[in-house]
Amino acid sequence: MAFQILSLSGGGFLGLYTAAVLAELEQRSGKRLNECFDMFAGTSIGGIIALGLSAGKSATEIRDAFIEHGPKIFPRAPANSKLAWLIRFTRNLPAPLYKQDALRETIEEIVGPQTLMSDLARPTVIPSVSLTKGGPKVFKTGHHKRFVLDWQLKVVDVALATSAAPTYFPAHRIGDELFSDGGMFANSPDMIALHEADMFLGINRDDISVLSVGTTTTDFAMSSSLNPNMGVMGWMKNQRLTDVMIGSQQALADDMMKHLLKDRYLRIDRRQADEQRQELALDAATPSAISNLLSIAKGSFAEVSADPRLRQLLSHEAPPFAFVNAKSLS
Repeated sequence: MAFQILSLSGGGFLGLYTAAVLAELEQRSGKRLNECFDMFAGTSIGGIIALGLSAGKSATEIRDAFIEHGPKIFPRAPANSKLAWLIRFTRNLPAPLYKQDALRETIEEIVGPQTLMSDLARPTVIPSVSLTKGGPKVFKTGHHKRFVLDWQLKVVDVALATSAAPTYFPAHRIGDELFSDGGMFANSPDMIALHEADMFLGINRDDISVLSVGTTTTDFAMSSSLNPNMGVMGWMKNQRLTDVMIGSQQALADDMMKHLLKDRYLRIDRRQADEQRQELALDAATPSAISNLLSIAKGSFAEVSADPRLRQLLSHEAPPFAFVNAKSLS
C-alpha cells in the first residue's frame, strides 16, 4: 500500500516560500494536505508548518499567518551596508537578535496554545538538538509503542524547540532540558522521515514516496577569490556560515534520497536569482521579501505542476492512522 511523506526544510522566514508552495498544492488538490500525506516531517520553520498541517490547518492559513506576523517576528531589516552590519553584529554578541514572544504567538495562532502532540492526525517527526543532553533529538508523535513521552508535549513547545536558531532566538526550555534548532544537524529531514517509516512503522521502502519542499536555500557557492583566512566576522558576513551549513546538508539529503527512492522522490525548491538574494535572508520579513518569496513559489509550482509524480501524490487518499501511545492505551 502506498505511503506518502511530506518533508519540509528549515530556513527562517524563507519558509514563507514553503507555505506558499503548499498552498498552491492544496488548491490544486482541492483538499487539505493531511488528507494526501500519511506522515509529516519538518525542521525549524518547516517543523512549524509540518505541525500545523498535521493538526489539520490548511497551508493557506499557515501562509497567511507568516505574512501577517513575519514583520513582528523579525522586526529588524537585514543589514544592507557595512556600518549596519557591524551594528547588528555588535548587538548580537551578548544576546540573540530576536525575542521569542512574537514567534510563540504566531505558532499558537496556527496550532492553538493547548494542542498536544497526541492531538495530531498523522505521524509527525520534528528534529531538534538537546543542548542539555548534548545530542540530536527527534520529537515524535505516539506512533510506536516505544514512544511514550513526546506525545504528552504541547505542540507549541516542540515548534519552538525545532526553530530556536542560535544567535537568532534563545534556546527553548522544555522541563529541565534546553533545545536548539534542528537545522544544525538535519535541516532537511527527508532521511529521518524515511527511516521512521521504514524502521518504526514497518512500511516497505518500495511503497514509500516523499515530497520534499525547500526554502530557496540550496545554493551556497562562493567565489574562489574569497579570502581563505576568514575569522568570525568573515564567516558571519552575508550569512556565509549558515548558507554553507544549510546548503550542504540539503544537497547531501537530496542525493541520498534520489539514490534510495529514485522517481518516488520529488523535491520542490528554487535557486534565488542574484537580484533577489539582496532582499532575501533568514530574517528578512520586509514587504519586498514577502513579494519575492510569493513570486518564487508561484514559479516553482508552475514548473512542477505537470509532473506526473505530483499528480499521483495529490490524488492519494491517506487512511486514518491508529496511534499507539499511553493515551490510547489507558
